[in-house]
Amino acid sequence: MKTSVPFQDLYPANRLVENAFLQGAAKLYRESAFSGGPYVESFEKAFGRYLGAPHCLGLNSGTSAVHLALAALGIGPGDEVVVPAFTFVGSAWGILYCGAKPVFADVEADTACIDPESLAAVLTPRTKAVIVVHLFGRPAPMDRIKAVLKARKGPRIALIEDAAQAHGAVWKGRQIGTLGDAGCFSFYPSKNLGAAGEAGAVVTKSAALAEKIARLRNHGQKVRYQHEMLGFNYRMDGLQGLFLEKKLVHLERMNADREGIAAAYLAGLDNPEVTPLDGGPGSAWHLFVCRVPRRKTFLAHLDKKGVGYGIHYPLILPELPPFQSRQGNPARYPNALALSRSVVSLPLYYGMPSEHVERVIDAVDGWR
Repeated sequence: MKTSVPFQDLYPANRLVENAFLQGAAKLYRESAFSGGPYVESFEKAFGRYLGAPHCLGLNSGTSAVHLALAALGIGPGDEVVVPAFTFVGSAWGILYCGAKPVFADVEADTACIDPESLAAVLTPRTKAVIVVHLFGRPAPMDRIKAVLKARKGPRIALIEDAAQAHGAVWKGRQIGTLGDAGCFSFYPSKNLGAAGEAGAVVTKSAALAEKIARLRNHGQKVRYQHEMLGFNYRMDGLQGLFLEKKLVHLERMNADREGIAAAYLAGLDNPEVTPLDGGPGSAWHLFVCRVPRRKTFLAHLDKKGVGYGIHYPLILPELPPFQSRQGNPARYPNALALSRSVVSLPLYYGMPSEHVERVIDAVDGWR
């Protein structure tokens, strides 16, 4: 159905860099700097400086970022990796790619981020890594998560941050993505820092980990044709590096605009049946997500009012066929399951007109 208030419009953000990107693309085209190369390296340095991360490796997607972070940490068959039950599937594919076992933890009902108590309950002697997802741009409770891992006896457990929806989010003064062993970012076009196609990155403070990821993304080679390990073709395109570096300059401005829209929603929404998730301090507000018990009726109302929406996500990972045989009954994750049956994402994007924000508020408040 055609909407008069779209769920998303990418052009206002991309328009900020349109002229600079097209001019740079002409130069890149003449130089044939299409795969990896100086434009990717320049973005890696810029994004690393922005985050305060000493090493940044550009990749072809956020899914590849999680995969290579796990592979570089030596995760393999027989190992267990904990991941939230409620997240995008890209958070967990890398576990299967490495031949490891995904172990799901429940999430907190009010934030949709991993529940530290559930995390503590699923750790075993075989747990080698935990993937923390900063879902919808909200920082996960990193101090409580780290306390759980520190209290666990035995070999150290690696901590990977899935920051695919959290560009510019901050936890107690530190950039999300720099709080664990590796931070994984997606630059899918709809992200807060979106590319002009597919792209991703891993950031880390470990020089050894960075060096291994650099080889893994490039067919397992450090010197051309000297393939020292099983590798992958996960390089970032030069055009994406160029586009992202131009756009990075505007990230704080774009996030501030998102925060303003979220604040307007929080102040204006007044419907007891529509409960916004807790964004928390330092959120990047990638999505504005609400719990709506009578979701089907609510969505029909939004359709009638011409207001776009999204559902992130209608199924939890243990319900998906590739994971069903690995983790048992989805009812073991009650908060995740309840969220998947009730969440609705309202329109939120950089440059969203104020009159559209008001129309969304009016539509939500007018539903009974």
